[in-house]
Amino acid sequence: WNMTESGDIEVYFWTSSPSLPASEEGFQPMPSITIRPPDDQHLPTANTCISRLYVPLYSSKQILKQKLLLAIKTKNFGFV
Repeated sequence: WNMTESGDIEVYFWTSSPSLPASEEGFQPMPSITIRPPDDQHLPTANTCISRLYVPLYSSKQILKQKLLLAIKTKNFGFV
């Protein structure tokens, strides 16, 4: 979570839940991250039904932060 300033927005993007549960048992299913092949052109995506975040392997931490913030701020939901 050190990539962005606000954890609430990231949690919603990742899980479609407005906040974290009180305990680990509250996650159903447990959130996970899938690393995609290297690609600096595409944004991260999320499958909120299974709490999975798909992130391309970016060439730098700066690009990761930029792309993650852009994906979160677009608030465009749909099938990818």
